Amino acid sequence: MKLPKSLRQLSLRQKLIASSIICLLLPAAITLIVSSRNTEAVVKRHAIDNALGTLEVMDRYIVNTVNKMLYVSNYIQFDSEIGSILMQQWNESRVGGEDRSVEHFLNARKITEKLENISFPGEKTHITILLNDGTSYTNYSHLDYDPSRFFQEPWFGKLTELPSFATYWIGTHPSYLATDREKGKYLITIAKTIKSFSSEPYGYLIVSLSEERISEFRAKIAEQEHMLLDSRGTILSHADTRRIGQPFSHFRQLSDKDKATLITVNRKDYLLLHRKLPFSDWMLVSMVPYRAAVAQINTVQGTNFILQAVFFAVFLLILVTLVRQFTKPVYRLGRVVAQVEAGNLNIRTRIQGGDEISRLGHSFDRMLDRIEEMIRQVTLEQSRKRKAELEMLQAQINPHFLFNVLNSIRMRIKLKGDDENAALISSLSSLLRMTINRNNEFVPLHEEVETVAHYFRLMNFRLAEPIVLKTDIAPDTALAEVPRFIIQPILENSLIHGFRDYPGTVSISAWKQEDRLVLQVSDTGRGMDREELERLERKLAKAAVPGEEAAEGLSGIGLNNVFERLRLIYGQRFQYRIDSRPGEGTTITMQIPLQSGESHA
Repeated sequence: MKLPKSLRQLSLRQKLIASSIICLLLPAAITLIVSSRNTEAVVKRHAIDNALGTLEVMDRYIVNTVNKMLYVSNYIQFDSEIGSILMQQWNESRVGGEDRSVEHFLNARKITEKLENISFPGEKTHITILLNDGTSYTNYSHLDYDPSRFFQEPWFGKLTELPSFATYWIGTHPSYLATDREKGKYLITIAKTIKSFSSEPYGYLIVSLSEERISEFRAKIAEQEHMLLDSRGTILSHADTRRIGQPFSHFRQLSDKDKATLITVNRKDYLLLHRKLPFSDWMLVSMVPYRAAVAQINTVQGTNFILQAVFFAVFLLILVTLVRQFTKPVYRLGRVVAQVEAGNLNIRTRIQGGDEISRLGHSFDRMLDRIEEMIRQVTLEQSRKRKAELEMLQAQINPHFLFNVLNSIRMRIKLKGDDENAALISSLSSLLRMTINRNNEFVPLHEEVETVAHYFRLMNFRLAEPIVLKTDIAPDTALAEVPRFIIQPILENSLIHGFRDYPGTVSISAWKQEDRLVLQVSDTGRGMDREELERLERKLAKAAVPGEEAAEGLSGIGLNNVFERLRLIYGQRFQYRIDSRPGEGTTITMQIPLQSGESHA
């Protein structure tokens, strides 16, 4: 979009100030218009969200409380010792028998002690185990309540109809304990039927918790009216204990979904919300005064208008000041760019700060530094390049010249009948060729074994007592690709550490095992005791840096570096094992993934 000519003639500072004022006034005006229409809805939604949040907190507390009651009932019902005693008491009541009053007293004491030990911080759980023959076990005094009176409760007959392990929700009722009943307290109670293996009921488990705990928690977290209802709309818990057990008059106005409903009670509007609990169709209900929630709308709107006017004036003053400061680096950067364009590469912006313009200035300065550095590097590289070309001309000796000279010497020695020394020179030439030739990282196994044989022939030439080399390479593994120089360092390790100027044998074996190539190098040297072997394995497990702790030899790498290189190539697929005994020698077995000759072409 093309700006009007009058706007295009303004300076950058003027454009920023004008744009900021327009961007500030336009949203403010729209906000005031829209907020006057939507504030009431927002406040209503806020009140609903607060009430729903309170219901959620109460939901968690009540669910946690009920879960404690269920935990207590399940713990008692599945306790093996209690179950054994109750089953024994039931069987004796059916068949009669000798007097076991002492045993019954001890059993009753065990159960009572267990029931008395079941408690939660700040909460008292009343537990009753009642058998069909009238025997009862409780964690409260029988002077407060006789458990046999539960048989006369109207809900008691429904317990026998329950399936095994089912829970009957009795709900809220006046406390049956004399000490609590005098204070007008209520209890929330659940019950279970204890059945035999033949599903015959022989006892009942009744767990009660004080409703006062829920009322106290509800009073702490909310000032609105909250209550707990059962599936029929009967009030189970309320701040006013006189309403407990009474029907809730607006129960039918509760919708199936958890959403707010506007109701009128005594000419006052309330937001009615509810939340179903995950057990027994109980629900939490909240009544939030509607007018009290939206009464501050006009005050909020007036305050909002005054604040916006004040903020606009303050913003305008701050904006003019800041824009002048913000645009200074831009002018500075423009002047520096003009001088660089004129060819002055020594000038810098020197802009300080951490904003985008400052970072741009820093980047521009670093770019100029980089350009100067590149100019110096190009000059230096040209000088080094000319020097390197000269050194290359001086060092241009083809490695094949060295091989040809060695072959010529070997042929002369052989013509004179010295076949042994001719063979040594041939081995040295082959080994040197293999060492210098680094075109391929992988070689066929038979070529790796040939290199080891040449190395072995040269090492025997140095040793006072020759070492015998035996190879047992399975024909189907000869062409398998293996990394270069993985056997030679192991043999070198055996020659240096396994033998000390006395004869012996070193064996190399290879065979296939499923999709793996198994390489085994063993010697008849001095071997290692358990402590030396463990120290070596710890060293190998650390995967030391190549060459750092390796034995010095022809290849320049040691046993540690061989394993580390195989780990880098094959990862977890590479496995090895070291077996050694003092005086019997050492065996190293390696397993690597099998590679064909085409895998690394």
